[in-house]
Amino acid sequence: MDEINQQIVAMLSCDSRMSATEIGKRVHRSRVAVQNRISALIASGEITGFGITLKSKALPVLFEVAFSPIGACDVIVPRFRKKHHIIKAWSVTGSADLFIWTEAGEANEVHAMRNFLLKQPEVARVLTHTIVNTYG
Repeated sequence: MDEINQQIVAMLSCDSRMSATEIGKRVHRSRVAVQNRISALIASGEITGFGITLKSKALPVLFEVAFSPIGACDVIVPRFRKKHHIIKAWSVTGSADLFIWTEAGEANEVHAMRNFLLKQPEVARVLTHTIVNTYG
């Protein structure tokens, strides 16, 4: 692959919708010459397809929180909400006392939320669940 083709492929890798006219201006070739090069790259199998990049989706996260002593939901939920977004929060019975449903853009955001909860004096345990599928 020559230098011009490498430049064309690099531009298409960044923006698969870039026009042959725009690419031509950047590589100092005509629109037709660029289209011919792209067609040849496709025919030779060098280019196997064109794609898009989607905005990353938020990661749904469920925190399972146990307190010591029991009954700190009314304290923890407002504290958490001041720093982090809450979609829903439930006070529950069983081995946990509170479930917090939230979303995070990145793993380090999940880590920060978990650390925030663990630093609260009323919190005895935090389990973190990432939601992989929703039914119903």
